[in-house]
Amino acid sequence: MTAKDRMKFVMPFNGSRGDVTPGMALGMELARRGHDVVFGAPPNLLCLARSTMAESERVRVVSFGPDTHRLLESELIRVRIKSANPRTRLTALAELANHGWDQMTNELEQMSVGGDAIVTGSLGQEMAFNMAQATGNAFVALHYCPLRKNGVVPVFPGASLPGAVNRSMWALAETLRWTSMKTRENAQRRALGLPTTRDSLPRRSELYGGVEIQAYESALFPGLAEQWGPLRPFVGFLGPNAERQETDPALERWLQAGSAPVYFGFGSMPVPDPSALLRMISTVVTELGVRALVCAGWSDLTGAEAIAAQTDSNIMIVESVDHASVFPRCLAAVHHGGAGTTAASARAGLPTLVCWFSADQPFWGAALRRVGAGASTKFSALSESVLLHGITHITTDAVRCAARELADTVAPADAAVAHAADITEAAAHAH
Repeated sequence: MTAKDRMKFVMPFNGSRGDVTPGMALGMELARRGHDVVFGAPPNLLCLARSTMAESERVRVVSFGPDTHRLLESELIRVRIKSANPRTRLTALAELANHGWDQMTNELEQMSVGGDAIVTGSLGQEMAFNMAQATGNAFVALHYCPLRKNGVVPVFPGASLPGAVNRSMWALAETLRWTSMKTRENAQRRALGLPTTRDSLPRRSELYGGVEIQAYESALFPGLAEQWGPLRPFVGFLGPNAERQETDPALERWLQAGSAPVYFGFGSMPVPDPSALLRMISTVVTELGVRALVCAGWSDLTGAEAIAAQTDSNIMIVESVDHASVFPRCLAAVHHGGAGTTAASARAGLPTLVCWFSADQPFWGAALRRVGAGASTKFSALSESVLLHGITHITTDAVRCAARELADTVAPADAAVAHAADITEAAAHAH
């Protein structure tokens, strides 16, 4: 690549690990192609981003936004955003949308000097678009689930509604989002020398020629790709590591010592009562006669129940696992339904019970249920009977067969990343 062809990609990513790792995968591929990348990650994921992307001299990783681990454990996320009071919930959602806004806009301005394109994730797209417009950069966003107006996917996952109703509800959702963001957005735009606007981001991005890459499988949402066209291209699930990693020796010995386990993991979602969850898992797997691999993630599994569980040879607790290595060796998965974990279970052909908390998670539970490859329930509704029924259902021959069929449609990770990089380069060249 000549110096003329080399570009600088500014990549501000915030959120949980599942929000950031697809950007890391794309950033590494762009650097491999000879481009310069400035990658922004929240403070709690800086070490992960730096260790993953360290092999490339063309990547510079910087801190971007607030600590998201701290945010997920805050009263805003754990209590108010889940309130049964609509006013309390809407106020909390607006507060979440503006959380760390001033810090991130300042950091993004520093990152963007000399850039050619701004590439961001699902969170913080508004500020990234405004910066792209002010600097004349291309704008590319990664979407990890359906976020724009369409007639295929209902706003409320699991519902079955006519296309016109779906479109109307998505339009309302976009209006509510814009209402909650417009004051902050227009303040940023004035500071950048841009005129204020009355248009929501989807409209502005379309007029600007922005590209919203759908970083998930279109097979899970039949008909959506046809509705959206080239400005919202589907590439498949993105992940940082296409190759499987070596399994921890202790975990490897445990896996080899018995039958395929049921995987339990809730990623970056802090479980409210980890001890109660462990007791529930222990009771259910004992009744089913199966083994359990429990991944702690961001939950504290250090209490007496965890110690007791570790003495049971049928239960193993680990801090983290490489999904690509471990999932193909499991019987089924029970997880929170994050896009990254859903991608891993779908790619492994693993029947899945999604126990969702919020955000895009119920979309994935509904999608897996719709194609017959899993089941879904709200985490707060989880009980011994619900868990027992859910695992019994997803380990039936019909669900296991559907999961294997889904795996055949999932694009390989390296192919998905390469496709996303092709689109991103083309957008930057065209702008």
